[in-house]
Amino acid sequence: MGEFVIFDPSAHRSAFIELCKEYFDWMASELQKNYDIDVSSLLGITLRGYVESNVDEFATSLSSDGVLYLLREKEEIIGMGALRTLKEGTGEIKRMYIKPEYRGKGLGREMLQLLLNKGKEYSFSEIYLETGAFMTTAQGLYRSVGFHDRKEYPETEVPPQLRRFWIFMEKRI
Repeated sequence: MGEFVIFDPSAHRSAFIELCKEYFDWMASELQKNYDIDVSSLLGITLRGYVESNVDEFATSLSSDGVLYLLREKEEIIGMGALRTLKEGTGEIKRMYIKPEYRGKGLGREMLQLLLNKGKEYSFSEIYLETGAFMTTAQGLYRSVGFHDRKEYPETEVPPQLRRFWIFMEKRI
C-alpha cells in the first residue's frame, strides 16, 4: 500500500504545503491540549503563514543536501519524511508524518527505514531527530529501531520556547 516518491516542486508543492499545514495544525493542537501553549502566539505568526513562508526554503535546502519523500496512495499525498545533512557525517530526520487515517499500517516504519537507508547512502555515521514529548507512538517507533535520547543539538529548528516539551534522539548507523 502506498508509493514513496521524491518531492518534485512542480508536481507536489501544493500537496506538500497542505500536508505541512495539517502536520503543524496537529502539533499545535497537541501542544494546546497537553501544555496550554498557543503556538501561533508564541511564533508571532499563524501556522499557515509559517508553513507558507518556509516551505520553499525547506524543500530547496533538501535538494542540495538531503531528500524529501512523500507517500502517495492513489493520487493523494498521505505522508512525508525528510533527511537533511546537519554536518559532516551527521544527518537529521525531519517532518515524519502520516495522516491519522493511514496510521497503524506500518507506513511510518517503512518511511523511517527508507530515510535510514538513505542516510547510509550519504555515509552518515549518525542521525539525529527531535520529537514532541506528546508523540509517544513516534518515540516507540524510533526506539524500536535503535534511537536513544540525547541532549539537545545546536542545529535543532525547534523554537527555544518549545524545547522543554521536546525529546532529542540519535542513532549510530
